[in-house]
Amino acid sequence: MPIPKDSTSFTDTMADILRLPDETLAMSYVYLNRYQRFQSSSTPPDPLDSMREILFPAHRLLHQHNGASSDPIDQPLAVPSTMYDSLRATLVQAELMLLRTLGFELRIPLPLDYLPRYLERAMGDVAGASENYDSWGNEDKEEYGVVKDAMDTSFGRACRTKAIIACKNYQLTNLFPARAVALGCLHVVMEERGLRTANSRKEWVDDIASRKVDIDDFEEVVEVLTRS
Repeated sequence: MPIPKDSTSFTDTMADILRLPDETLAMSYVYLNRYQRFQSSSTPPDPLDSMREILFPAHRLLHQHNGASSDPIDQPLAVPSTMYDSLRATLVQAELMLLRTLGFELRIPLPLDYLPRYLERAMGDVAGASENYDSWGNEDKEEYGVVKDAMDTSFGRACRTKAIIACKNYQLTNLFPARAVALGCLHVVMEERGLRTANSRKEWVDDIASRKVDIDDFEEVVEVLTRS
């Protein structure tokens, strides 16, 4: 088995071994970048505090197993039990409170969430009045060799790959909304394939993203994607 050289390559390898979908892999990149941002913005922990977090529970467990105690707190925790359920609920509430305090989003949108819609709109302008393959049934698509979804086309797969790579980028993950990243990926793939928009960038961005993507964010995303 190849030896991963960093957290990203380790994530790639594990995703391939476990055969995880692209969305799961992209989300893992996002979490890695969010964690790096949190680590860089937080103050380093006091080594003594970290040591206490280990020593105190270890000391408690040592004495608990060396001799029986009449104190109910020192008794082994039974599962299931009322005490276990109470502790579990308390821990869950504490975790949620910590996540909210840190501003950690529990539901993070991915560029992949917006790509299918943006791709349909962009390719709809190109297709014009040609055949609407989305109205075909699956049997007809299989009979005539038509892919089931626009994201399964060569152009769609290229956009998907570009969006997954974008999730690896610390700047794109932490500083820009997923909508802008998705639209930037779509535009860069178009340019790489020799395609251009019929109208100005501003008009194209407003049309494809329904005016939900800031043009300045879009321009910066395209610049980062082109540079990386």
